Amino acid sequence: MRKYFTTVVALAVAIAGCSNDPSAPSGTLPNVQNLDIDETASKGDSVVLVWDALEVDVTGYNIYFATTVPGSWGQPGVTADTTWTHIVTSTGFYEIKAYEGTNYSSGFSNRVDTRAESSILERELRTDSTTNGLTFYDEGTGWGLGCADSAGFNQDIYIGIANSKIYIYSGNHNPSQYPGGNDTKLCLRGTHGHVAPSHGSSDWVDSVQVTDFNWVFVQLDNDHYVEFYVDSVFTNGADLLSFEYQLIDYLRLFNVL
Repeated sequence: MRKYFTTVVALAVAIAGCSNDPSAPSGTLPNVQNLDIDETASKGDSVVLVWDALEVDVTGYNIYFATTVPGSWGQPGVTADTTWTHIVTSTGFYEIKAYEGTNYSSGFSNRVDTRAESSILERELRTDSTTNGLTFYDEGTGWGLGCADSAGFNQDIYIGIANSKIYIYSGNHNPSQYPGGNDTKLCLRGTHGHVAPSHGSSDWVDSVQVTDFNWVFVQLDNDHYVEFYVDSVFTNGADLLSFEYQLIDYLRLFNVL
């Protein structure tokens, strides 16, 4: 039973009155050009922005951030430099305006974002079938089921039963029985919000018990992070309904829906 869509619809209604752009003064200064995410410097919960300096005198640059678009925009920072680091609790969107005294850029910079690739696409993991393993495709293009018992399938996670409970396991947790698995780690999202634990944290484990309505973080072995949603759990498996794949290496941030 797909219970996830109710949340999506309710949230869509809640943000319907929000804006596509920040509310900010306008002026005669040029617009900021080439705002970008520095993907080499960005990692963990820190997003590094870079942009071109204006060729006129400016006091500084105002940074604007929203977790969704349309959304509620805030102004988390001001800087005189052409780079700025945002320590943040989720992915989101960024725009910039320059200012000189009370004069501002006439419009906003280009918009950039750190949003994870996401998809609502059901996958039915079953312990007693050839669909007990799952792999995440590179660059967030999807996910596929396969047989974790086979050395020819390189699972990122697989499903099993322990003490009559359903568990999700790291891909290489039991290589003698489930060969070919990738070196992944798992963590129930719980109180972590939209930020996966840091690399090496004791919160990362080789198996997690899952129930209905669980979000689970995965630390992949290719320096990327994923989270997926467990919609329903059965006696012999679980239905996974959606996932998010963070495209920026080492960045542990995920989306506000």
